Amino acid sequence: MKHYYLTKKINKIVSTVLILLGLKEESIGLTTAATSTPLINFETRNRFGIYSFKAALVFLLFVSMGTKAQVTTNSSSGLAATYPTLAAAITALNSATITAPVTIELTASNPQTAPAGGYSITATGTVTNTITITGNSNTITAPAQTSGSLNDAIFKIIGGDFITIQGFTMQENVANTTTTAASNNMTEFGVALFYATTTNGAQNCTIQNNTITLNRTYQNTFGIYSNSSHSPTAVTSTGTGLVGGGNSGLKIYGNAISNVNMGIIVIGPLAAANHNTGIDIGGTASGTGNTITNFGTTGVFSGYFSVSGTVNGILVRNSTGFNVSYNSITSSNGGITTSATLRG
Repeated sequence: MKHYYLTKKINKIVSTVLILLGLKEESIGLTTAATSTPLINFETRNRFGIYSFKAALVFLLFVSMGTKAQVTTNSSSGLAATYPTLAAAITALNSATITAPVTIELTASNPQTAPAGGYSITATGTVTNTITITGNSNTITAPAQTSGSLNDAIFKIIGGDFITIQGFTMQENVANTTTTAASNNMTEFGVALFYATTTNGAQNCTIQNNTITLNRTYQNTFGIYSNSSHSPTAVTSTGTGLVGGGNSGLKIYGNAISNVNMGIIVIGPLAAANHNTGIDIGGTASGTGNTITNFGTTGVFSGYFSVSGTVNGILVRNSTGFNVSYNSITSSNGGITTSATLRG
């Protein structure tokens, strides 16, 4: 009897699917209530000559796979073709050995919530085997961050090279409202770049065509933050011996950053011999310039090492041969709550 009723339920589901597909024929599964003969004939063909039950199974499998595959890749370097979330794809990326160019793409209309602290990317590419992560304008919302933490981001690149993050809309979680530094649950960075070790910086990375909106009522908010003078965790202490630990070759193009205390911060290693090189913020034409609006709240913020006490739209320090061009910078309208020097 259990087999009979289970089979009957399956038959109803299959019949509904077949009707929607236009594949159901009149004779499939018809029996009398008195019989215990299975209700589905596995070999029944529809009017197109297709096995109806088998067609339905294929359809259901296809739908199931489609709803889970929110992230696609080019299956390079051992990655699967699809992943259910961006977090799963980045976890796999971090475990992969990069032997060819890698692309990871979040399917359109699939908003995500970042993990606590942000997506942490530790994989590294090369000049030929690059890593590109594309958002297709999907919104990534910050999670409820760890209380009192000063290094939370939506994306972090830690020691990874030749990585591009593009096409995302990043935003603070509206439920994050505690702004006192010691107990805050806010997001400090839209995108942050740090060294993995004092000899292994995040180099030749590109952050482009993203929209980043945080909450400037929290004093420790930075749209894009690259600092090679401290570690990923001890943001108020200096790193030492930074030979190769800089974030040289950073390209920042076409981003729209708003509602932050600071727009773009790029700080290289302290020693002149180790300064960043090849920093480019805005490119060589208006089309690659960044737009920073509604920035600036206070010059009183936590002591991020080497970040000046002024409020800046763009700040570059400890770097040589850099370019800052074609950017549009507009401060907040009367939003400075304490005496501070405001600079574009």
